[in-house]
Amino acid sequence: MLTLSLPVVAVVVVAVVAAAAAVYFLLSPKDARPPPQPGAPPPRSEPPPPPSAGPHIEAHPQGSHDEPSEDTQPNPWVLVTAVGRTDPGMKRKNNEDALLVLEDHDLFVVADGMGRHAAGEVASRLAVDTVAAAFASGDFGPHKPKAGGAREAARLEAVFHLANAEVFKKSQEVDAYHGMGTTMVALHFSRGKERATIAHAGDSRCYRFRGGALEQLTVDHTLGAAGIVGPSASVLSRAVGIEENLEPDVQTTAPEADDVYLICSDGLSRMAKPEQISKILAGERDLDAAVASLIDVANQAGGKDNVTVILVRVERAPYLAGP
Repeated sequence: MLTLSLPVVAVVVVAVVAAAAAVYFLLSPKDARPPPQPGAPPPRSEPPPPPSAGPHIEAHPQGSHDEPSEDTQPNPWVLVTAVGRTDPGMKRKNNEDALLVLEDHDLFVVADGMGRHAAGEVASRLAVDTVAAAFASGDFGPHKPKAGGAREAARLEAVFHLANAEVFKKSQEVDAYHGMGTTMVALHFSRGKERATIAHAGDSRCYRFRGGALEQLTVDHTLGAAGIVGPSASVLSRAVGIEENLEPDVQTTAPEADDVYLICSDGLSRMAKPEQISKILAGERDLDAAVASLIDVANQAGGKDNVTVILVRVERAPYLAGP
């Protein structure tokens, strides 16, 4: 049997206690470690690990999966140039048409007002000003668009509802404006995409001239288009501001290089034949000259109404255009 002297036992006990304390210190969390004694040097911190050599991934906040804003998105596919002009015609003293060219948003609008006294002018101007304000501010109102539509279509639908509300409200507030309203057609090109969106209410039209052929893209909202014949055929079945609620027609099309889009009031479409329009668009490359020629044709045919024309040409971006 091994017998240890008292001093040896004391040394062994002290060593065991010290070893246990060291293990406890190393395995305990930082908060459980005893505070440093006064005058003791601060503990040395370990250097941070070197940065990872893997790929950089930018974190996006939740809900940021929407497509980029069209105001900041590049436009690598199509470029558009536009010219617009309005003319009182040969018979009218006042011009009740209004137009809007927002090049920063690739947005183009024609409105043809109607009403007693100067109410038509008020209605068309109020409608296009409402559209301009919505695109400038980015506030498209509370209207909930139809499910499944593209953002651009939703925006056009929304601004038609805003314009309708403003015109209808004004017609209810001022006796002289009672019953006023306006047709409206809007053409919006999407930056960075090969997409054009068209919305309309009434008989202001949108045409496309492609490959030498003129195609009417909108259908007039008139009793005649609904099958009614006779004097009432030209009566509008839908317009901005006539009733409290409005459902515009909205469609999307794919523009191609060298397309020319024409939006106009009925002062052109009623006075100029389609073949006359086609001939001008085929023979005149300069948009200013083409707009002037279209208005001249309408006036030479009698100019019974105000005439408003916007021409928009689609072009490939220079760095994508072929040889």
